[in-house]
Amino acid sequence: MPALGDLAADQLETLRSGVRLMALRALRDPDAAEEVVQETLARAVAALRERSPEVGNLGAYVAGIARHVIADVHRAQKRTVPLDASVAGRADAGPDPLHTLISAAERTAVRAALAKLSLTDREILRLSFFEGLTPAEVAARLHQPDARVRKRKSRALERLRRAFLEAARRPESAPAPTDSRARVSRTPMAKEG
Repeated sequence: MPALGDLAADQLETLRSGVRLMALRALRDPDAAEEVVQETLARAVAALRERSPEVGNLGAYVAGIARHVIADVHRAQKRTVPLDASVAGRADAGPDPLHTLISAAERTAVRAALAKLSLTDREILRLSFFEGLTPAEVAARLHQPDARVRKRKSRALERLRRAFLEAARRPESAPAPTDSRARVSRTPMAKEG
């Protein structure tokens, strides 16, 4: 087997593309395939550095490592149960943890704070946080310059924070303050004399 320093960049790229193709065929997931490529090459480099095994065909050696890594991924996928499925399968699942975490008063405060923002500010925040768009993508969608969208987003978040804190201090569900002093009868104290 060649030493680590003897591998040319084109040899590494050939190995990388071969392992990627092998992983894509086996897993049918580009992200998982890329992880297999990284793990396989890391293991191969470690073997070259530490053990320096006597192997005549580097490609076959790396393919063998890739088969082991792919098998590890398959085993991990079988053991992994999606979180939604594990919670849904429980008889005592109870309410959604997010709804438990956020109180009704906080939801009301967020709605009130959002209502105070301009329509454009709300749209920028919606595109950024609910659709996951980058500022450049939001700018393209709104036909505005990137710098303006970044600045508006920053300012909108600050206005939202202030409005939320203000709304949280005086919740909507609290009764309106009344002047109870007006109803208290004040009888003049008798002067002793």
